[in-house]
Amino acid sequence: MNRRDFLLTGGMFSIALVFQSTSWLLFKPDSLEVESQGRLYRGTSDGKVLVSVDAGKSWQLHTDFGPIYVVRNMSKNLQGRVLARLKFNEHCFELTLGQNGKTWRTV
Repeated sequence: MNRRDFLLTGGMFSIALVFQSTSWLLFKPDSLEVESQGRLYRGTSDGKVLVSVDAGKSWQLHTDFGPIYVVRNMSKNLQGRVLARLKFNEHCFELTLGQNGKTWRTV
């Protein structure tokens, strides 16, 4: 899958700082792509998270949450941890990528 296969979302660009538990989360509501430790992570509307290690020239499937989920936002917190905001029906929730770079857990 190539970078040209994706379209960037349009609309207003805004940033929200949200305090949750013991850390601040940085959300850019229109951002479906985030960079962390030399990797790009990209969320899709059919519940997938893709990863690129070559600056977006090629993409590989990182996680498939399933078509009943929508990845609404990809961001990172102030500690550099990747966050994904998912939607299921009318409910949204956040997941953070574990230190191993493979597993997700609730925020």
